[in-house]
Amino acid sequence: MSRRLKRQIGKAPGGRGVEPSPRPRAVARTPLQRLNRILLIGGGGLAIGAVLLALLTPPFKPVELGINLLAIGLGLLMGKGIGRFMFRRVLPAAK
Repeated sequence: MSRRLKRQIGKAPGGRGVEPSPRPRAVARTPLQRLNRILLIGGGGLAIGAVLLALLTPPFKPVELGINLLAIGLGLLMGKGIGRFMFRRVLPAAK
């Protein structure tokens, strides 16, 4: 494509223009959203590991798998509570 044609396309109404479009900004996440994402990824990994471990051991015991998944869920809830307590925002003192 020639340089002249590129300029014509850039100047056309609705064209790309001379400057490239600005990059979209990342959405600022709250600490609670970050904590939820960390727990979601970690809990998913633990749950997949528990299921794989239950399937790979010779006698499949669905009760033990259920107990493991329940323990993982309880641990995630506790982790969320501990994380909310440890990473809470300290509010500035009122004047």
